[in-house]
Parts: sequence; C-alpha cells; structure tokens
Amino acid sequence: MASPSAEGDTFRKCPDCGSMIPEWQRRHRARWCPGYSELWAGDVRVKLFAAVRSYGQLCKVKDARVLLLTVTGPGQDAGLPWDPSVCADRGPHTHSGRDGCRASAAAAAAWNERAPSWWTELHRQASQAAQRATGRRPVLIARPWELQRRGVLHVHPLVGYSTPAEKAAADVYQRELSSRAARHGFGYVDRKRQVREPTAAAAYLSAYFVAGKKGKMTLRESVTSGSMPRSIVYVSPELSQHSGITMRTLRLRRYLYCVAGSAWMWLHQHRGFGVEDLVSAHRAGIGFLQLVDAQLAADI
Repeated sequence: MASPSAEGDTFRKCPDCGSMIPEWQRRHRARWCPGYSELWAGDVRVKLFAAVRSYGQLCKVKDARVLLLTVTGPGQDAGLPWDPSVCADRGPHTHSGRDGCRASAAAAAAWNERAPSWWTELHRQASQAAQRATGRRPVLIARPWELQRRGVLHVHPLVGYSTPAEKAAADVYQRELSSRAARHGFGYVDRKRQVREPTAAAAYLSAYFVAGKKGKMTLRESVTSGSMPRSIVYVSPELSQHSGITMRTLRLRRYLYCVAGSAWMWLHQHRGFGVEDLVSAHRAGIGFLQLVDAQLAADI
C-alpha cells in the first residue's frame, strides 16, 4: 500500500526487495535490489566497453594493448579458513570454491570489509614505485572487484600497455603489486602475461557481469549479497568523459526512450543532440519538430 511522506510524496513498496520507493519511480534504482541489479550490471558493462574503446582511440597506437592483472584474496594459511560445515556431506576432500566449498563466513566478511582500503594503499604504493622507476604512473583504465564463490573478493586492475612508456610503467607496477600484496592483506598476483587487445580484455572482464565464470559469482548475484565494496567497478573518469557514456547518460537514454520514443533517440544518435539537453527540452514541452526546425535554422 502506498503511503505519504512528510513532504507530501507518495511511497510504495518495491516488489523485489521490499524497500520503500517514490510512487512515481517505475523501478527501484538501487544496484543491490534484485529487480534492478541485472540492468545495473548491463549498464556497467556498456560503460566499461566504451571506456576501453576510448583508450584505444586516445593512445594513438595502431595496435593498442592492455595488461590485465588479477590480485586475489588470501588463502587458508593467511587467515581465511574454509568452513567445513558447508561441505561436510562430501566427506574427505580438497576444498575448492568451484565445488561449492566456502570460506568461514565471519573471516570472509571481515576481510571483504577491509579489502577496499587495503587495495587503495597497495595500488598507491605500486603506482608511486612505477613513477619513481620510469617517470610515469601506469594508465589505470578500469578496476572491477569480483566475488569468488568461496565468499572472498579479488580485484582486476586493467592498465594500458601500448606505448613503450606505458609498458615500462605497467611492468614495474605488476612487480610491485606482487612483492607488496601479502603485506597489504592480499594473496598472490597472477603472473601470467595477460596482454590483450582492449575490447577482448573488456569482454573477459565483463563476462562475469551477467553470466559468471569458473568459481566466481555473477555481478548481479554478488551485488545483491552485500559483500561488495561501495566502488565495485572503477572506470577512468577521463575515458568515460571522452566516450560520453556514464551511468547517468545511460539512465537518461532509457528515460528519454520511454517518455519520448525512438524519434528523440534518433536526434541524439544522428543529429548531435546531447541526451541531457533532449530530456530538458522534453520536460519543457518542446516538440520534436521544433528541435529539428531549430537545428535546420542554425545550419542555414
């Protein structure tokens, strides 16, 4: 049942999570809500691909490349023991998250809570070391967190690897991450040289957003679990600005299509109108033909 707020707005319960949302909202726009998480994950995927394409355009190298790194959470020896009660029905076995085993819930929750701040410091120190050694920091394109099925976070830094200067900085950055990881509470840094074409790396990273892979939960599953950090997927603001694709513009595109239709989207995609300007024009009561006539007049 809808209920009035102190300001006079009317609220109703979200059918997916039970939270109260304004009556005028078509859906609950919270990434942890099961009814919105899949759409949110899809938007993140689009934003990531757009930023990676922008990196390929801006680096001005014919065959742009990126280096994909993996920094894992620690194992049992470092304080994240398995919970034998979860998989006791399997009898004696080697624990594996892929097989359904789980880390101790209390230990995993404590580590997951601290991991973002630990990562911030680890990344800062490794970047500074790269700058001291090479004269520049690595180009951090994106940094998504993943939640393994054992219940522990790990992180994927994606850095530029196209020019000689970028390669030198990225190589030092990788070495420093590896040498410092344990001191900052992490496990190991994958030493495989995952040098990829930018869109291939984005496809690899975003595969788990909607489908999951190996021992990892999908982004939709993990974001509703409450274990993910506030900043789940960092994407370089400079690259997002260049691409013009942000979470806000993606929401506005959907809004514009719903309230105004495909003709207005055509103005955005083919006539150079900004999506925010079109939304403002529609709300102000300006018609489609008025916009077209105004643009034609300006071109004369």
